[in-house]
Amino acid sequence: MSAALNSLTALSDALVNLIASTLPSTVTISGSSSNFMSGGSGSGWVYDDFGHVVTNHHVIANLVHPIKVKPVGAPDLIGVVIGVDQENDIAVLKVEELKRPPLVLRDAQAKPGEICIAIGSPLGLQESASLGIVSGTARQGKGQDGFIIEEMIQTDASVNPGNSGGPLIDSSGNVIGMNTMGHGETVNFAVSAETLAETVPELISHGEIKRASIGVSIAAKWRQLNGVMTQSIVVRSVKDQNSPLQEGDFILKLNDIQTKRRFDIRKALDRKSIGRELSAEVERDGELLHLKIVANGR
Repeated sequence: MSAALNSLTALSDALVNLIASTLPSTVTISGSSSNFMSGGSGSGWVYDDFGHVVTNHHVIANLVHPIKVKPVGAPDLIGVVIGVDQENDIAVLKVEELKRPPLVLRDAQAKPGEICIAIGSPLGLQESASLGIVSGTARQGKGQDGFIIEEMIQTDASVNPGNSGGPLIDSSGNVIGMNTMGHGETVNFAVSAETLAETVPELISHGEIKRASIGVSIAAKWRQLNGVMTQSIVVRSVKDQNSPLQEGDFILKLNDIQTKRRFDIRKALDRKSIGRELSAEVERDGELLHLKIVANGR
């Protein structure tokens, strides 16, 4: 057998083993709507050892109790929704009798070109997997609930209705995203592991997401600094007349978090920031300023 064929066989065997080891940690979610008609189905994955399952908000949005959660190779269980983040299309269910190994969220961000696998129940076909690559990162996309989701992963792995809520895994079986928008073609999207890591623990603890506000609208803008194109956060408009920020200010840091992305601002304005005085490093007309801003609830 040639070396090339040996390598191909080894790759095939590795993919078979990877998918086989991941499937037991995935579920199919289904139920009925309030008019007792079929509410459709989606996918989910085991988040921890305490019966928490993560899926998309739009998968469970129109379902009424009981919501059926079917682990691979096992009877239906009942899931109870304990938290939702509609803006990022994330929901967490508690499944009391679920005893399956959790998947691991990867710390490192996804990289364009790396192999990934989308797992779920597309078109009701349970225990399905599709292979692709990460086509792009830091994408914006409008979710089914109408909100713009930041920092999404773009993939050419096939994603169809029913894949929603299932994991997008890397070559080690770690979760790099959650399949969220797909057309079965080559441009599909997943909520990033970074967003999931920031959101899911709070949904488990509090059932909802609360963020602070600094009274401005912002945008990400590319500009040249020292000969290098760099993305920065710029203040588009000021909504709070008491804010020390001005239109056109570049926010470089907020509470010691470097803010190059809208997502960075969101991380700085978490639940714990509400009502607190935050430090901000701002560039205004070429001058570096250090400001104090009181964050309010929104």
